[in-house]
Amino acid sequence: MRGVVLGSILLVVTACGPDAKKPPVDPSSADDSSKGDPTETWGSSETAANATKPSSSTSTTSDTSPTPSTTHLPTPVDTTPAPAEDSGPHVPSTLGGASYDRKTLEVGLKRAARQVKANCGAATDENGATTGPWGKTTVTVKLGHNGHSKGGSIPAPFDGKSTGRCVVQAFSNLIYAPFAGSDTDVDWPVELTKP
Repeated sequence: MRGVVLGSILLVVTACGPDAKKPPVDPSSADDSSKGDPTETWGSSETAANATKPSSSTSTTSDTSPTPSTTHLPTPVDTTPAPAEDSGPHVPSTLGGASYDRKTLEVGLKRAARQVKANCGAATDENGATTGPWGKTTVTVKLGHNGHSKGGSIPAPFDGKSTGRCVVQAFSNLIYAPFAGSDTDVDWPVELTKP
C-alpha cells in the first residue's frame, strides 16, 4: 500500500514540477528557427555548454591586461546608533545573587515611578486641596525576598503629606520574582509634578 502511495506522490510531483508548463521538445523534429535557448532543449549538457561558449571565430584583442572578475564595492558602514547606556537608577547587583533577573524588578520600579510622576502630584489632602510639596526626591522601598514589596518611606518634607502617602502607596504593591537572602531596602528616585 505504501508503494502505491509513494508512486502516486512521485507521479504528481513530476507532472506538476517547474517544467510541467513547457511541452517537451524533441531535438530531431525541431527546426533551427524554433530553437531558443539551447538549455531548454533536450540535448546533452555538452550541447548547452557549447552553445553558451563564445565561438572561436571571434577576434582577439592584443590587450593582455587582466580584467577584474568582480567589482569591489566599498563595505557598507553600519550607521545605526549604538544603544544609549542606561544612566537611570538600578537595583544593586548584590540583590538576589548573580543569576537573579534584576532587570524585571527594575521594570516594576520604573513603572511605579512613572505612576508617581503622572498621578501623585495631584494628590489631595483631607480638605480636597492639592497642597504639595512637589519636586524630586528618593523613596526607600522595602523589597521582600518573597516577591512582594513591604511598603516604603519617603523623607521630609513629603513625609506625612498627601503626595508622600501617594508615593509610598505606589511602591507598596509591587510583585516581582522572589530572590534568595533577606529583605532589602532599595532607594529609588521619583518626581512629583505640580498639577
